Amino acid sequence: MITISMTDANDFYESVIIDTVQFNLHFAWNDHSQSWSMDVRDSQNTDIVRGIALVPNFPLLHQYRRHAGLPGGEFVAVITSPVTGNEKIGRTDFITGKASMVYIPEAELNDIMASTV
Repeated sequence: MITISMTDANDFYESVIIDTVQFNLHFAWNDHSQSWSMDVRDSQNTDIVRGIALVPNFPLLHQYRRHAGLPGGEFVAVITSPVTGNEKIGRTDFITGKASMVYIPEAELNDIMASTV
C-alpha cells in the first residue's frame, strides 16, 4: 500500500510513481458541496479520468476501469476514525489524520480479494 501525501490547500497536484509509471493527481475541494474530487492524469498531464468523488472507504477507480491508462490497483480515501456510514471527508481531514489517501497495488488488491472469498 502506498500513502499519497496531501497538501493543506483547496486545489493542488501530487505526482506519484505507481508501478514505475508517473501519474499526476489533481485534488480539488468544492466548498459548495463540502467534498473532495480527484483527477488522474498521465505524466504529460493528459486527463485519464476527471472528477472522481472521494467517497470514504470505497474503491475509487472501480467504475472507471474502461478508461485506458489507469493503474491496475485501486485508490481509496480511508477514514481512520470509527465509521458510522454517513461520513464525508472534510476540508482538513487529510491534514489532521482523520483520513488518508492510499493506493493499493494490483497484486496486493488481488491478495485481499482472494482472502475474502
